[in-house]
Formats: sequence, C-alpha cells, structure tokens
Amino acid sequence: MKIFSRPMSYRQFLKYLVPSILTMVFLSFYTTIDGFFVSRYAGSDALAGINIVIPITCIIFGTTVMLATGAGAIIGEYMGRNEQKKANEIFSTISLVLLIFSIIFSVVGILFLRPIAVLLGASERLMPHVLPYAFVVFAGTIPMAFKLFFEYLVRTDGNPQIGLKMSIIGLILNIIFDYIFVAVFELGTLGAATGTVLSISISALIGLVFFIRRSTIRFCKPKFDALVLWKSCTNGSSEMLTELSTGITTLLFNLIIIQKFGEDGVAAVTIIMYIYYFFIAFYMGIAVATAPVVSYNLGANNNAKIRETVKYSFITIGITAIMIMAILFVGGDFIIGLFTNSDHVFDLTVTALTYFSPVFLFIGVNVFLSGYFTALGDGLTSATISTLRSLIFVIIFIFALPPLVGVNGVWMTMPLAEISTILISFIMYNKKGKKYLLG
Repeated sequence: MKIFSRPMSYRQFLKYLVPSILTMVFLSFYTTIDGFFVSRYAGSDALAGINIVIPITCIIFGTTVMLATGAGAIIGEYMGRNEQKKANEIFSTISLVLLIFSIIFSVVGILFLRPIAVLLGASERLMPHVLPYAFVVFAGTIPMAFKLFFEYLVRTDGNPQIGLKMSIIGLILNIIFDYIFVAVFELGTLGAATGTVLSISISALIGLVFFIRRSTIRFCKPKFDALVLWKSCTNGSSEMLTELSTGITTLLFNLIIIQKFGEDGVAAVTIIMYIYYFFIAFYMGIAVATAPVVSYNLGANNNAKIRETVKYSFITIGITAIMIMAILFVGGDFIIGLFTNSDHVFDLTVTALTYFSPVFLFIGVNVFLSGYFTALGDGLTSATISTLRSLIFVIIFIFALPPLVGVNGVWMTMPLAEISTILISFIMYNKKGKKYLLG
C-alpha cells in the first residue's frame, strides 16, 4: 500500500484527495437532484415533502457510515500489519451485519409507513408527497446502504477512484431517471425516489463487482467476532451520530419553522439543507480520504506520514472555507433560485442563508478532527466532537436563540454550534491527537 506510506508533496496530496471529495460531493447530489426536479415540476409542497423524509435516510446512512468507518479503521490497521486474512474476515462479517440491518429496517419502515410520516412532522397537506417518497426509500434500503458502504471501503483498499466512478455513474443515471419519472411521466416524489433508488442500485452493483473480482480486501467466510463488531460500532459512532443528528436537526427545524412560516418555511429549510449537504461534502471528502492513511500508518508506526497528512489537511480546510464563503457571497441568490419559483420561498431562503452561511468557516475543522480520532481508534473523542457539534449545541441554541433574537435565531443555530465545538475540538486535539505527530 505504497500510496498510504510514501511522502507526498502538497500537490500530490490534493491529487489524492480529489476522488474522495468528488465522491462525497456527488453523493450529496442525490437528494439535491430530487429536490431540483420536484421543485420545478411538482411545486414547493413536494419539495417540503422530501425534506420530511430526510431523517429516514439519515438513519440508513448513519448506520452504514458507522460500520464502514469503524470497521474501515480496524481493517486498515490490520492491513498495515500485513494481516490480510483478518482484514477480509472483518470486512465480510460487517457486510453481513449491514445486510441484516437493512432488511429489518426496510420491513419495519414499510409496515409502519404512515405513523412514521406523522412522527416526522408531515402535515395532511404534505402527506401525499411524503408517503410515496418514504415508501421507496424504505424499499431501497439495501442498495442505499451498500452503495455508501462500498464507497467508503474502496478507500481503505487504496482505490478511491472506484468510488468516484460509482458516484459519477450513479449521479448521471439519477439525473436521467429523475427527468424521465418526474419531468416526463409527472410522478412527483414517487418518481424522484424511484429514480434515485434505481441509480443507487446500479452504482452499488459496480462496488459489489469490484470487491468480488479486483480488490485487495475480499469476501470470505464471515468469522463473527463480537469484540470487533463492538469496536466497529463504537469507533464509528461519531459518524453515525453526525448523520442521526442531521436528521434530528432537520426534524427540529421542520417543526419550528412550520409553526412560524408554514409549508413555505419547510421548503426554505430544504433549500438551506441542500446547500449545507453540498458544501459539507468537501470537508467530508477530506476526512474520509485521510482516515485510511492515518489508520494504516498507525498500524505501521509511521508518525511522520500522519504528521504530513494532518498538516496538509488543515491547509486544505482553510482554503476550502474561504472558497465556499466567496461562492455563497457571489452566487448564493442564484443557487437558491435553482430550487424555487416562489418569491416568498426565495425571500425566506435568502434571509436564512445570510445567518446560516458562517457555519462553513468552522465546520471543516470539526468534521476533520472527528474523522481523525476515528482513524486513531479513539471513538469516544470522535463521538464527543460529533455529538457536541451536531446535536447537543444545536438543541441548546435552537430553543434558546429564537426567544432572544427572534425567529432568525433558528438560522444562527448551527454556526454557533460549530463555533462552540471548535474550541473543545482543539483542546482534545492538543491533549490526545498531537502525540501521534511526534517522532
């Protein structure tokens, strides 16, 4: 695995990052593409209906990312020790666990579809848009989970370009299928969800073929190890908490905003979250690309490589933050206009983005350090950072700010949560993370 151990120039580091960043960006596009076509051809209520379902996808992705990142760090460490057989057994066991979860989640979701929609805050006006979308999402749990699982593990295998190919093909197919089902056949949210799940299924098959035929990590007879499964879950818990907290945050936003602005407010939240998912993908790409490098060199006792990776990552995060803020300052109104024809929704979203956009100045450091501690096998520290930034501080500010500064305090919630967390992140980094950079 020379790509993980050899020294790199900063230019080579960026070249290594690109496939993972693009993969995460393309992944963020799946729901965004649904929103674009639905808003154009089915209206703002249908767009709001998709947002109601986001917590469901967060559970699927959260569980998958937990298993993929947690197990990936362990697999990478074993590969660094040249214990390939053990790495293969862990990969196969975690794959089986994910399959069992996906089947159970799919069945339960379909059986209790309407009560779940009510629990998520769907009004009777939005219910016709929520139920079809949620049904297809639950039915497509297996391909949705394994697409993401394979995209994470190909990086551990040292082949991030395979994940990029999976994402590109899936994204192109998603655009084609959404156009056919939503624009041509006018199936609304049912068509959008169907197009997404079909494209994801084909992408997942590409990953499956790779792991059967070409990868270093191979399927073998699973060897259940409760300790490894526990370590995978606890080590990857921060990434799961990030996804689940996103779902909880979205739910809270929906419940509060629908009281203040009605369904148009939920549509505005949806657009803000699309912008959020797109730009956070750049930071997620940095985190997931560097995690296998850190875990591999942890096993190989190569602190110099870990130090180089951390240094380059912080530089890239700083540059990325400046670029994102510049893009939003210049083109924020244009981006919002892509998702709505309603003047009311547009004005609400422009105001929201003004208060919300500073989140991108701070979130990159928190996302990276959470992933860094996961790669080191320190799941507790990683989970602490994730829980603070995406759940605890969000809940505190989302209830505390509106009474103090008015309804626009809702949009300030996440920037203040990231600012509060970054202080703690650096304390933990100085206390626990820097020791791996010495020598």
